[in-house]
Amino acid sequence: MVEYKKVVHKVSEAGGGVEIAINEFVYSTGKEGKKIYIQSGLHGGETSQWVLYKLHDFLMNNLQCGEVHIVPYANPLAWMQRTYYATNGKFSFVDGKDFNRCFVDNYSGDINSLVCAKIMELATKNDFVLDLHTSKMSDVFAIFTQKKYISYIKTLGLKYNQYSDDASIPSLFGTFNAALDRAKIDNLTIECGGHDEYCENKICQVFDGICNLLSGFSMITEKNTGEKQQIIFAKRNKIYANCSGLMKLEVETGKKVKKGEVIAKIDLSNNLSESLNVLSPIDGILLVANPSHIIWQGDVVAEIVPLDNL
Repeated sequence: MVEYKKVVHKVSEAGGGVEIAINEFVYSTGKEGKKIYIQSGLHGGETSQWVLYKLHDFLMNNLQCGEVHIVPYANPLAWMQRTYYATNGKFSFVDGKDFNRCFVDNYSGDINSLVCAKIMELATKNDFVLDLHTSKMSDVFAIFTQKKYISYIKTLGLKYNQYSDDASIPSLFGTFNAALDRAKIDNLTIECGGHDEYCENKICQVFDGICNLLSGFSMITEKNTGEKQQIIFAKRNKIYANCSGLMKLEVETGKKVKKGEVIAKIDLSNNLSESLNVLSPIDGILLVANPSHIIWQGDVVAEIVPLDNL
């Protein structure tokens, strides 16, 4: 029998006496096994929680040993940053920092540090951590930061997988996964699809991947619905707009593109009689695209995985 409970962790207090707290949901069996931590919502507006609602019923009926700790909205501050139906939770309205660049070794007393310190306190009590995000408009893909994690990637079974050596990139020192690596906690990140998106197929891909991991940890009966052929890459080339206007994407995410192929069309904002075709500069896979039709010059139109980088 699986025991399910909610634990509320107070973090701070906002103006007007509003309590800032993180909700943790614990699934335990009373039998010895791995302790797994799954987090979502570090950035407000990233709707990766759909997977967790689906996972709840599965864990209640199938978890056989160990514990699973789920934090669906890891950063309540980010989810409070709402403007006219849009949750703008990637960067702090307080200091402008990316909420996923604030995980450092010595935390100060500022509000971002209080949140990050509490998240790390919860996560590092476990044997393995999975961090769920979304990425603009994109297909599902995993990110791993150490080559020794390739065994987890194979077990996870997703089609697209990016290796990013965050330890060697100064701007990524403060990411959650880099902090976990420094704490010697094995971890993966999954980009579960696009921002503010509901897609049953993508939800099922991530759900199946999590089940594969739980099976690999011997916490559930065997389950393997992963890709037989996985794609692993180390970089995504960003394609920038050189004009402003309204953009229409011409290629679906996950599709192969050829050098010179039209990937988007921009109707110019300064001339109703002109439009501009955005061409792919390389052969590759269009994995991530701008989620908005409104484009400024210098915005990222798409991110393409070069075929010669697979």
